[in-house]
Amino acid sequence: MKTIFHNANVITMDDARPRAEAVAVENGRITALGSDADILALKSGASLVDCRGGALLPGFIDAHIHLLAYAVSLISVDCSPAAVSSIADIQHALRRRAAQTPAGRWVRATGYDETALAERRHPTRWDLDAAVPDHPVRLIHRSGHASVLNSLALALAGVGIATEEPPGGYMERDLTTGEPAGLLIEMDALLDAAIPRIDDAELARAVHQASDNLLSEGVTAVQDATATNGPDEWQTFRRLIVEGHLRLPVTVFEGYESLGKLPRQALGGRLRRGPVKIAVSELGDEITPAEDDLGDIVWQAHRRGRQVAIHAIGQRAVHAAVRAIEEAWRRKPRRDHRHRIEHCGVCSPDLAKRIGALGIAVVSQPSFLYHSGERYLAQVPREDLPHLYPFGDLLRAGVLLAAGSDAPVVPPRPLLGIQTAVTRAGRLGAVLSPQHSLDVAQALLMHTRDAAWSAFQDDERGSIEPGKRADFVLLSNDPASVPPDEIADLDVEMTVVAGQIAWPPSSRRST
Repeated sequence: MKTIFHNANVITMDDARPRAEAVAVENGRITALGSDADILALKSGASLVDCRGGALLPGFIDAHIHLLAYAVSLISVDCSPAAVSSIADIQHALRRRAAQTPAGRWVRATGYDETALAERRHPTRWDLDAAVPDHPVRLIHRSGHASVLNSLALALAGVGIATEEPPGGYMERDLTTGEPAGLLIEMDALLDAAIPRIDDAELARAVHQASDNLLSEGVTAVQDATATNGPDEWQTFRRLIVEGHLRLPVTVFEGYESLGKLPRQALGGRLRRGPVKIAVSELGDEITPAEDDLGDIVWQAHRRGRQVAIHAIGQRAVHAAVRAIEEAWRRKPRRDHRHRIEHCGVCSPDLAKRIGALGIAVVSQPSFLYHSGERYLAQVPREDLPHLYPFGDLLRAGVLLAAGSDAPVVPPRPLLGIQTAVTRAGRLGAVLSPQHSLDVAQALLMHTRDAAWSAFQDDERGSIEPGKRADFVLLSNDPASVPPDEIADLDVEMTVVAGQIAWPPSSRRST
């Protein structure tokens, strides 16, 4: 099928030809682009899509998302700062959900932030018991790295006074009795093994909704960065795509414990294997895995020719990630390895230069500054603030920057990420380290071409060029032509995946 998208302000993200007016597409690929006159001359047998002067860009790529967790969050009790402001509010929301939940079924809740609660503390098991004593409850922190369980949930998960924290994990305890108080940090492996997953039908509905949300934001491809991905998750993604619930291509990171167990791709490239994910957790002065162990893990992937993606937020973890990659590269130099550091939350200029010299990509989350900016100003040590999400220093050091949402930590809204990369402004207006602000073109690259490059997919997507996939987003205006603090207010008028209009649904299209 041949389609021509015309009457557009085409922003290609291709340095050789940055602008056009029309794009021709056939069989899901871009065949030509140019002026309206030139491309419309090819219209014989083609369907015409009038873009009405809007800005047509490559589809946004979310280079770091936890897609299944994001989907489950959409059908869980919303305890985010937008929905609750106190532990009493959380209790009220849990009671309402429990009243609609069959006895014995788990009540799942997500998104709480203790710093945004009136009490300025984490809820406890006893807070949750007071609201829901007869259903097991798991309340997940907005970071995704902590959970609070009520007493019944703790019992079902086998967590008690004799439970030992795993390396890098922490369990809050009653100071008098030593009993678990409900808060578990970096203990998801234990919980996920003990808590039943939602059933397939529920997950399918949730993923369908997640797909709708992503497409409505202009996202045309995602990279799932979950550290526990393995063969079971691969098969889940495959089934969801085949059944039509997951309607955009996904790249699945391979948890390092499953190294070598995933195929390269399936379903004509709609499902692909990504880098080997390694999560470095920080608790106090300790990091897990320890530096020597991290080095061994990175080496095992690197020597096999694999790309690694290392979760590292604090400067100590970032330093450990860089050291591990340096050592692996020293033992076996490899061009174009595209190893990645995920987040890179605190990074000094000297460390940024080492990252650039090694050719490591940084995949970060500009939207974190919007959603947590005021909290960062209050909690991040003063000496670290100048080095917080230092996009400017990283670019000046020659580091390729890509962007993801880390949803469900924050909603997957690329336009908000682009705006925040430019303004560095938090939700309430606080500006964090403006010396690291990007211009609009740089912020767009993070969400398009460079996000594709970070997953070895720049030959397929990320820019509007002949031969590449016809993945587009049509915006109401050019992001560079509006005030920076209004970029997130632009309308996503159309999302195109492989040449087909995927958003809005046909029932909502005006033409």
